[in-house]
Amino acid sequence: MDHGVEFLPKIDELESLLEVYFVQIDGTLNKLSTLREYVDDTEDYINIMLDDKQNQLLQMGVVLSTVTLLVTGAVVVTAIFGMNIHITLYRITDLNVFWEAVGGTLASVATLFLGAMLYYWKNGILR
Repeated sequence: MDHGVEFLPKIDELESLLEVYFVQIDGTLNKLSTLREYVDDTEDYINIMLDDKQNQLLQMGVVLSTVTLLVTGAVVVTAIFGMNIHITLYRITDLNVFWEAVGGTLASVATLFLGAMLYYWKNGILR
């Protein structure tokens, strides 16, 4: 079956073609690696931003819980005065006592709130 023609592959041409393809593949791999690093950096940045927002929400929760506690204390004072029990305070006809009780309650709530906020800021709970 040998007709005198041998098939000899042109190895030099194949090597140069493969080298060109390898260079293109290497360039594509470098671009993909760079893109992957960019995506990772973006994910890290987004996670940092989410952590910051979560911390802000937690701080707001601390403030709201403190306000809720103090307002509940003021509500307890008004609830005591709203009960149908007989105490000597009810027999006083001077309205100044009422305003003193209201003012004292509000002043106490405001003082406790400012004290709590100062405590939170000094201990780094709030920024």
